[in-house]
Amino acid sequence: MIDVNVYMQDGRVFTYQVEDSIKAREHAYRIINYGWRNIVNDVMEYYPIHQVIKVTFIAPGDLLSTKYEAK
Repeated sequence: MIDVNVYMQDGRVFTYQVEDSIKAREHAYRIINYGWRNIVNDVMEYYPIHQVIKVTFIAPGDLLSTKYEAK
């Protein structure tokens, strides 16, 4: 599993896991281009792209075996 970290303008960091680095890259691309959605207590929260500072993940053993940051 790979941890994906979403850094918000207000200082919060959301972290969740995906199966592999391919999915992590897909998620990072979509978050940076379309914004962040989160469900808290059965309420959908949507953050537009201007509130997302960056998305990071570490993919050990991947062809791009380095930190990945999308800004």
